[in-house]
Amino acid sequence: MALVQEFGYLVYGVTDLDETVDFFRTVCQLEVSERRADCAFLTGDTKHAWIRLDRRAQPGLIRLGFRAVDAAAIEEIKSRLDTEGPGWTPGGSISGERIDNAIRFTGPGGFEVEVYEEQVVLPESPAPVRGIERALHPVVFVENIIEGREFFKRVLGFRRSDQIEDLVVFLRCGNGYHHSLALAKGEPGRLDHLALLVDGIDTVVRFRNHARALGVKAEDLVRHTASGSISAYVEVPALGIGVEFCAGPERILDESYNGRLLKAGPVTADRWSAGFPAVTPEVYVGRGGGTRAGEIASQSKPE
Repeated sequence: MALVQEFGYLVYGVTDLDETVDFFRTVCQLEVSERRADCAFLTGDTKHAWIRLDRRAQPGLIRLGFRAVDAAAIEEIKSRLDTEGPGWTPGGSISGERIDNAIRFTGPGGFEVEVYEEQVVLPESPAPVRGIERALHPVVFVENIIEGREFFKRVLGFRRSDQIEDLVVFLRCGNGYHHSLALAKGEPGRLDHLALLVDGIDTVVRFRNHARALGVKAEDLVRHTASGSISAYVEVPALGIGVEFCAGPERILDESYNGRLLKAGPVTADRWSAGFPAVTPEVYVGRGGGTRAGEIASQSKPE
C-alpha cells in the first residue's frame, strides 16, 4: 500500500542566498514564491515550493519533503516510526513552512525527512512557462544503500524500481514514476542532484543550451537504462550539486514490481554510450555487388 504520493520539496543550506536564488531563477527558470530575511521559496508551478534555500554557515542538504497519500497514511507512518525506533517530531506549519499536518524524522544518511499532508497552493504559478512539469526526485548519498532501501520500504512504503549492484537504488511511491528518491553509495547526507521533469527532449536540450549560453557547465544528453529517461545535467557551481532536466521516465503502476539488479557500467548509466557494434567491412555491399572496402582498396592502389 502506498503511503507517500510524491516527492514534494527539498531544503538546502547556502552561504550566499542571493547568488543561489539568482542561479535557480536565471538558469533553471524557477521563480520565488516567497522571500524572507534568511530563506527563499522557489517553485515552477502552483505548489508553494519545490526548493527552499536557507542561509547557513555551511552549505548542504537539510531536509527532503514528501507528500503523503492522506492523513491516514501519516498516522500509519507514525506507528511504523514508533516501532522502527528513530522516533518522530511534529513537522512544519502553514505559517512557517507552508505545509500542514506534517512529521519529521532522521533518515539513513543523517538528513531530515518530512512527510506532510498538504502544501499551500498558489492562485497561479509565478514561474514562466518553460515546459517544467514537476520536481521529480532527489539523489542522496548514504553509507549503505541496502539498509537505506529497506528503511524507506518499511517506514514509508516505497517500492524498489531498479538497483545498480550495491551502488544505487531507485525507489518509487504512489505516483508511479520510476523513482521519487534514489540512494547512492557515498558520503552520507550529501545531495548529488535534484531532477526536474520537463515535457520532452526539446525542452531538455533547450535547458542544456541555455545553461551553456550563460557559461554554466551542462553535460551532453544521456539515456538512462534504469528509468529510460533522457537527461541533461547542469552544475550548480557554488554548491557542488547538479540539476537534472529529464523527459520520458518510465511509470510503474504494478505495486508488486520489484525491479532489476543491474550491472554497473557505462551502458547502465547511459544506454547511448555503447554506440554501434563493430561490423566487418565485407557487409558493406556496393550497388554493383562489390564491397565498399574493395572499392576503396582499388582506388588507393598506386598508379
